[in-house]
Amino acid sequence: MNNNALWIILQKLRIPLLVIIVTYSIAILGMVLIPGMDDKGNVYHLSFFDAFYFVSYMASTIGFGEAPYAFTYPQKLWVSVCIYITVVGWFYGLGALVSAVTDKTLKFEVMRNRFRKKVRELEGNFVIVLGYTHVNAEIIKKLHNANMEVVLIDNDEEKINIFMLEEMKQDVPVMVADALLTETLQDAGILQSNCKGIISLFENEEHNFRISILTKFLNPNVKVIAKSTYDDISKSILDTDIAKVINPFEVFAKRVDVALRSPHTLVVENWIYGNSDLSEEPLSLPEGKYVICGYGRFGKALQSKFNKYGIEHVFIDAKRLANHKMIEEGIFVRANPDDKDILLDVGIKEAAALIVGTKNDIDNLSIVITAKKLNPDIYIIARENTMQEVSVFQAANIDWLFVIEQIYINKASMAIANPLKHRFLKLILTQKENWTKSLITLLKNQVDVNPLLKRLDIEEESAYALYHELLNGVEVKIETLLCSLKDRDVHNPTLPLLLYRDGDEILLPTNINLQIGDQILFACTKESLEEIELIASNIYELHYAMYGKEKVNPILRKIFS
Repeated sequence: MNNNALWIILQKLRIPLLVIIVTYSIAILGMVLIPGMDDKGNVYHLSFFDAFYFVSYMASTIGFGEAPYAFTYPQKLWVSVCIYITVVGWFYGLGALVSAVTDKTLKFEVMRNRFRKKVRELEGNFVIVLGYTHVNAEIIKKLHNANMEVVLIDNDEEKINIFMLEEMKQDVPVMVADALLTETLQDAGILQSNCKGIISLFENEEHNFRISILTKFLNPNVKVIAKSTYDDISKSILDTDIAKVINPFEVFAKRVDVALRSPHTLVVENWIYGNSDLSEEPLSLPEGKYVICGYGRFGKALQSKFNKYGIEHVFIDAKRLANHKMIEEGIFVRANPDDKDILLDVGIKEAAALIVGTKNDIDNLSIVITAKKLNPDIYIIARENTMQEVSVFQAANIDWLFVIEQIYINKASMAIANPLKHRFLKLILTQKENWTKSLITLLKNQVDVNPLLKRLDIEEESAYALYHELLNGVEVKIETLLCSLKDRDVHNPTLPLLLYRDGDEILLPTNINLQIGDQILFACTKESLEEIELIASNIYELHYAMYGKEKVNPILRKIFS
């Protein structure tokens, strides 16, 4: 049956219903067969309807009186027997009903049906989030701020109950279920056309790979954002062609690379993520020896960058043994990095920087305190695994703090909710220092020190006037969207950052004819943002921006001509 909840109820109440039907039938048949006496002393027999009516209220309330006439003693004797057999039947039926209502399977099916209905009723684009964690809660908030719906699945009922207490901008359909099952993903709406993505950040990275495979076969149009810190799993996930891998260790290693090569790029990145504005001073990593506490996946990611720039470095790790070459070259020490003597042995007093990257936040703080006592002027880069102790890390006066959970939040939410920002960020990370420095200067002079980021899609819904002009074959240049509606010859404080067209990405586009389907990312002020939207959607404002004169309504022209 399609309605599993109804099927469970019928299955649970099958025997109790049969018991009630049998007891009622026996009681009714006896009442019909046993002769009674009317008010004139004549013998009569109750009709089936009268018998059913009497037994119905007798079984549930022990009667409202004898009807239609007073009963004879044989009838009263039979009624006495029926009272007990029907009451027992009712008690059994009610007990079975209570048992059915409290049945876990039934509760699950009822919740599942409600969940399916809510998911089907979602009109806008939505994302499926697997598992309720602090990271996913923050991602959901960012998705809501981008006007995207969210569906949440978690196998732990207690976590779902905690989530229900959260204040969210929009209602979130939730279900307690195993997200690794195909039917769960189908219930969550993965087959719907408005499902745009799945966020899978399980600690068990094999689960993230499984989600990627299932999504590939269920709906390859859905984008998967998956956590993976192991090379073999990352490669397998990427082979699905629909997944994006988030590896926080690789992300930070690339940031170190950028900080060494083009520090102004990190200023732009922090502005895009909303962590700071363009007036932020760029990071200036010191020259000299680097001491890194923690090897493993984190250290391996950093090592390639240090080798690339020829930076002197040494790793300290108590649990993981590097290859013999690293030990022979003196760049790996197997020891406790929180040991004062070990830090002295590796040259902490002469070191330019310390990178603390173990998976234990308390150990990281302890190493920082010890190192600062030995070398107060050392540059500190520290890893924080969770966001629960942010205030403690900030109080430690760390020069560069990278938070693993914050990387997941920023990367996952941007890749799903703001893909154009994500494309722009990927492009600028490959640019040279002079280019990025010039971009910052241009933005501060032409727009603002903290510009807004606006995405405009040349589609009928978001750019009605512009869409129809292009549909009619009229050429419209991107500069038209920059015009001030007060004076067409003056440009608003706006800068087109990226134009995305059929897979092509154009940085800082100028003098380009727009096409239907184009996606444009603007840096602008609040006022210029409003004018961009007006020019794109209002035929009269667009006409003024294109030709410098007001467009006359044809009806008014006819009236006044």
